[in-house]
Amino acid sequence: AVEIKSGYGLTKDAELKMLRVIKKLKEKYPLQIKATFLGAHAVPTAYKDNKSGYIQLLIADILPAIEKENLADFIDVFCETGYFSVADTQQILEAGKKHGLVGKIHVNQFTAIGGIQVGIENNVLSVDHLEEMRTEDIDALKNTKTMPVALPSCSYFLSIPYTPARKMIDAGLPLALATDYNPGSAPSGNMNFAVATACIKMKMTPEEAINAATINGAYAMGLQDKVGSISKGKFANLILTKAINSYHFIPYSFGNHAIEKVFLKGERIK
Repeated sequence: AVEIKSGYGLTKDAELKMLRVIKKLKEKYPLQIKATFLGAHAVPTAYKDNKSGYIQLLIADILPAIEKENLADFIDVFCETGYFSVADTQQILEAGKKHGLVGKIHVNQFTAIGGIQVGIENNVLSVDHLEEMRTEDIDALKNTKTMPVALPSCSYFLSIPYTPARKMIDAGLPLALATDYNPGSAPSGNMNFAVATACIKMKMTPEEAINAATINGAYAMGLQDKVGSISKGKFANLILTKAINSYHFIPYSFGNHAIEKVFLKGERIK
């Protein structure tokens, strides 16, 4: 399964174009694909002195168009110093909810400003990045249905701190992994690199990292009942590796290509 976000056009036409492409991909391929509207990724230059005007564009103009064409499953906000405040995030998430979109948040990448807490209040499906985590942020996530998501490839590429996975897991939190594949901060869709980096830099065990990349990732997309593990009643989406000593070899041999076969819904595609 894969989640694809918009957020690199920041105009109505560009954002809708990206979401329409994602919709066509959903229709064409058997892979489980989720579309996320990330219009609140940054404030575009045209609105640099009028952030509230841009937020109104998102809420009053773009969101109704998305709902009309059924273009997205989720809505995401970059809740961060210099981008969108906690109050902005609350406003955008509430608007998305009115148009049938489940919330997600980019949060705590550079600073901790209370975004995790507003996300939990809005029952967001996931909180992504989490490089800067305070004890109160970790405590707030306990006993919630919000999945924390780490993006180690982004930390590697930008040379910023890694998500404190060991501290979070030892505190009892689940953790998912994703590539954050994008042209600005993580120009690699190599999931094995993300898994390996989580082990090397974030001190996750191979089992923790593989679980984070599979079943926990499925929870972060609301697909845990369909994919994420080899279980009765789920789609037979799986990979078979070449002969290796154990699953520990997957993150250990991060520079090698260990995949032998790929199956989607029980049919071999590679």
